[in-house]
Amino acid sequence: MGPRDVVPLGAADTARALGVLAGLVAQGAIRRRPRVTPLADRMHWDDRGVETLRTLADRYDRRPVLLRLGVRDMLVPLHVDDARAVLAASPEPFSPASAEKRGALHHFQPDGVLISPTRRRPPRRAWNEAALDTGRPVHAAAPRFDATVTADAAWIAQRALRHDDIGFDDVDDLLWATVREVALGPGARHDVRLTDELLALRGRANWSGVVPVATRRRAAFLQRLHEHVVAAPPNSLAGHGRAAAGDSSAVTSQVAHWLFAFDAARITLWRALAVLAARPALQDDVRREQPDADVLPLARAVVDETLRVWPTTLVLLRETTAPTGWGGTTLDPGTGVVLVSSYWHRDPALGPDADAFRPGTDRSAGLVVPFSAGPVVCPARDVVLHVTSHLLAALVRAVRWEPVTHPGLGHDPLPGSLAHTTVRVAARP
Repeated sequence: MGPRDVVPLGAADTARALGVLAGLVAQGAIRRRPRVTPLADRMHWDDRGVETLRTLADRYDRRPVLLRLGVRDMLVPLHVDDARAVLAASPEPFSPASAEKRGALHHFQPDGVLISPTRRRPPRRAWNEAALDTGRPVHAAAPRFDATVTADAAWIAQRALRHDDIGFDDVDDLLWATVREVALGPGARHDVRLTDELLALRGRANWSGVVPVATRRRAAFLQRLHEHVVAAPPNSLAGHGRAAAGDSSAVTSQVAHWLFAFDAARITLWRALAVLAARPALQDDVRREQPDADVLPLARAVVDETLRVWPTTLVLLRETTAPTGWGGTTLDPGTGVVLVSSYWHRDPALGPDADAFRPGTDRSAGLVVPFSAGPVVCPARDVVLHVTSHLLAALVRAVRWEPVTHPGLGHDPLPGSLAHTTVRVAARP
């Protein structure tokens, strides 16, 4: 079946669709807003957004809907085949470098692959894949990563044992130190200012189009990051990347993107730990995995399932680069395409347990895209899953975790959102 005919939305349905997008934007696409995210959780914004999109899908026979946002058209696919077609046809004619993404990411990674012009993408992508060992479940520098996360998990466990309970804010700084060491080596571990500056620039990126780029601050951040990249040892991501083939002209911007992306991994780690704390049998199963294995299948599946249930990439954005036929409609160049992750990740097409936590379940009937999909799929997927799953497994090997908040995560169905900063767990020997 070819692409379904597009349905231009009337004023009322446009307002409903814009309400869904506004709720996602309010949470912070580039940096989560600490006050808004818990509010979105309490008010069930994600659940309501999914319900709105399902209502539109039923009303229009899952045809893609087109809405007007100022001077810009936005296409929202509602059938899995249409969504897959968009992702498969990236970067041409559906470019990942949408206007929204270019405006936001320009604040801190002006030469990153995601927002590079089409002609610059292939060599930069090739370097990125070589640096990240894309397609290999275990990165060449994995032994160093594993040693880092094992030591840091022990620190978290000991802190938890000394206190009645522990939350994300209590381990925030330590997890950033983990990220800096994995990406840049031990020389960057204690450079708190590096990631503080990145967080500040990402905060401005949330207001892209409203506030200008802080060019001097960005230049100072990129220079500081460049110095770490130059000094990074071979058993770090950046050090491994220095020896990689491809276009390394944008290496500093790309490493800035790695740091940005690892923030989502930190959020996922804490959500996954919350689920394991509430599900002691599953926690025991993860604990029993071979500790020195290169790949921990169950821990990895738990991380993957956490990303499905609570995606950290709230929307996937594309933009047409040329007049593009879609059913009986021609989309103008510059038409935006929006794929709302939670709509697809909780799609009933995934099976009757779409709202349940089932690590390792085959979800190929639907569209599960925490790392995007198609030719522009995230090249860091394997690295992120490896580091996060090994850190999660090290945490449950160190102590037994119990829920302090959110004991309901032990039962299905799971809520549509989970504010990671509200999760607190306790440790027992």
